Amino acid sequence: MLHELAAANTGLLEVLHRRKLADSEDFQLVLHETEGISVADTSSRIRSHRVRLSFPRFYPTAPLEAYLTQPVRHPNVDPRNGFVCLWTKHAGRETVVEALRRLQEVIVWKRMNLDDNHLMQPEAVAWHADIAERQPTLFPLPYEPLKELPGFRLEKDRFHPPGRPRKRLEPL
Repeated sequence: MLHELAAANTGLLEVLHRRKLADSEDFQLVLHETEGISVADTSSRIRSHRVRLSFPRFYPTAPLEAYLTQPVRHPNVDPRNGFVCLWTKHAGRETVVEALRRLQEVIVWKRMNLDDNHLMQPEAVAWHADIAERQPTLFPLPYEPLKELPGFRLEKDRFHPPGRPRKRLEPL
């Protein structure tokens, strides 16, 4: 699916390679046209991001993980290892497409989770508030959202083949 997604998003997404490990499968990607801010220098912008998506052995029961080779300034990105917290609470229905879209939204400051369990750069929260107050139109930063795969559509954070009805679960 990643190769098809990259083909539908020429110039935005590249799949570099795949590596099978004992307990996961990793994909190296490059995400273009998604502006982020350097952790080390807030005046420096990063427009292309090398990404590692790690699919654990029990995916989709266990969530996939995203890592940026060059971490960006954001509360939900670990500045040491580039881990990006994408999920508030994991549900097995999250897809690769949703993960990459969320990753873009984190990088450009369109999505942020301030819960203590997800906060990896607490100083970035105050930095963002200060900049947003002085330059309210700066955020989110510029980016080109990934396009959907032909023949599929994203509905309410879910990825569905066309013509297949959505099953709704009623609360207990």
